[in-house]
Amino acid sequence: MDKAKGLFATALILLIAAAEGQAAEGPAAEGQSADGPGGPAGALPPSLPSAYRAPYTPALDGERLQEVPPAADPNVVEMRSLRAKLDAAPQNLDAAIRLANSYIDYGRQIGDAHYAGYAEAVIGPWLAGMAPPAGILLTEATILQYRHQFDAARDLLQATLKLDARNAQGWLTLATLDMVQGRYETARKDCAQVMNTAGLALGGACLGTVLSYTGQARQSLALLQQSALAGGRASAAYQAWIDGLIAEAAERLGDWSLAEARYRSALRLLPHDNFLLVAYADFLLDRGRPGEVLPLLADHVQSDTAFLRLALAQAALHTPAAPRYAWLMAARFEALRQRGSDYFGREEARFALQLQHDPQTSLDLAKRNWAVQRAPWDARVLLEAAVAAHQPRAADDAVAFIAQTRLEDPVVLSLVHQVGRPSGDTTGGSR
Repeated sequence: MDKAKGLFATALILLIAAAEGQAAEGPAAEGQSADGPGGPAGALPPSLPSAYRAPYTPALDGERLQEVPPAADPNVVEMRSLRAKLDAAPQNLDAAIRLANSYIDYGRQIGDAHYAGYAEAVIGPWLAGMAPPAGILLTEATILQYRHQFDAARDLLQATLKLDARNAQGWLTLATLDMVQGRYETARKDCAQVMNTAGLALGGACLGTVLSYTGQARQSLALLQQSALAGGRASAAYQAWIDGLIAEAAERLGDWSLAEARYRSALRLLPHDNFLLVAYADFLLDRGRPGEVLPLLADHVQSDTAFLRLALAQAALHTPAAPRYAWLMAARFEALRQRGSDYFGREEARFALQLQHDPQTSLDLAKRNWAVQRAPWDARVLLEAAVAAHQPRAADDAVAFIAQTRLEDPVVLSLVHQVGRPSGDTTGGSR
């Protein structure tokens, strides 16, 4: 399991977060409150300007703009140690890759993509060289995939595997990219390579995820259970990863009790993991339990994906704070646009539909997002927007894709029936 655990830090970023497109940008803008203009993290502005106008300028030198992790945080201690090792030996390739992956993994955990930038700075000198080694290419591909720059990531992954055809992490990253973009048959082949190079634990989890997307959720559950057993005395992170995948597969089958049990199990192991928190928050929102989302995410407002779920929960509860949360989320999206970030299509489509009540804008965003990635949630967002905009034919491509892949998902299939189906297509069902 040492090899599998060594691969896990980056694998967890990819196979869970990227597969669901849950990358998070972090604070709304450099030097700005994590909650947008108007106050420190966790605070809300006293009034609602009509539009986002300019970056926030603090009135007092002592005003708290952003919370940073404490120096005693074990992750921070580890990153500082790795940084010191690299500073002592700047040409040490292994030290650079370990530090870069540590930054990437921590940024994913807390939902702050600034750490991907830190990682890129670490490997920059090697990337600028004439022939970057496979490990550097793979790390950069991980960063690009995290940012949803999929074409560039694929190019680097192919270059990585040309240099090192038995690089299990490279195959796992490529499998994840293929799943994100709905290339499931290719992903199966990638997962077979993961199995050959890293064993049942990671290979089985990889293939189990493909099965959960292609009408074989029950088989997925069985394979994921085997992967959990194959992991033996694995790390808490590995166990939480498998629990999260099992929860997702259970949702495909409408087994809400199993899904919740596995989400809770995963969060007991990794209570601050941004992906797990957001996935469980979505589960609670779907189950009509928004009141439970507020305490779940109260300490995670710096993550944009978590903050969106807080805003959705506030709206569902019709709280007095709901309009302010919606305004803050709009300010965050505007700041992301100003920074050139364009990989929040799914999240912004949900925001436009559920908080701005603008079906046409939501549909436009969802269609652009669907052209880039095709995870089940991407299909769902497009279908919801098409229904709300009374434009069922706008979702024809998604409906055909769902029929082709035989996706099992009670929420998605209900939406498919609402928009109707292209002639000759059938949907859902186990094989």
